[in-house]
Amino acid sequence: MKITLLGTGTSQGIPVPMCACRVCSSTDPRDKRLRCSALVETNGLSILIDTSIDFRQQMLRANVRRIDAVLLTHHHFDHLFGLDDIRAYSSAQGELIDLYVCPESEQEVLARFGYAFNRPENIRWGLPALKMNVVREPFSLRNGVEVTPIKVGHGRINIYGWRIGNFAYLTDCKTIPEESYKKLKRLDALVIDCLRYDEHPTHACLRETLSYIERIQPKRAYLIHMSHDILHAELESTLPDHIRVGYDMMEIVVD
Repeated sequence: MKITLLGTGTSQGIPVPMCACRVCSSTDPRDKRLRCSALVETNGLSILIDTSIDFRQQMLRANVRRIDAVLLTHHHFDHLFGLDDIRAYSSAQGELIDLYVCPESEQEVLARFGYAFNRPENIRWGLPALKMNVVREPFSLRNGVEVTPIKVGHGRINIYGWRIGNFAYLTDCKTIPEESYKKLKRLDALVIDCLRYDEHPTHACLRETLSYIERIQPKRAYLIHMSHDILHAELESTLPDHIRVGYDMMEIVVD
């Protein structure tokens, strides 16, 4: 399994327009962050986590040639609003692409992109063509790929993280319910939210993120969804060897 971090930044992206802080003006390419998204390639499938607002740019940069399924963590604009550009893939593949969502996100997605769902004729017309799948339990994709939704708290709403094999992706998490810890055992790699150093009402700060990693005990952990409070090299120099600061186009291989 190969995971590519397509974007590792917060909702504004880095650099932030009109900002001259040390992170936004950094010359380290690891401090340039598009909005959060990831690509998981396993068992012949190409699985996208979130269609970020930078979706088109991310697909071109990573030369993504196929999308077999989309796992949506939640409906906030930075994780969803690139969805229309999936039209290039549904048209080229000649089939509806499965989108998997939590129950809380279904109506929000349909309110914004209802025209894209369950309409095979969209393929002929060059419009995005998707199939909506609301999931509450683990499910299987083609080629025996097992996917488990992981409920996490993002402020006032519940959203999904996702586990595929021994890899898990938890973005925008402020809290992790007790039941979710049971689904996060024996991970080889964990990608997890780390917005900034100071506390935030809807995202984990560094202290909280490190406590979650300590509890979950993955072999490796990677921090994402970072604001311009976090300078890549500075934070990474303070972390233990098994925890890395994620960056755009970072590749993670899981056996």
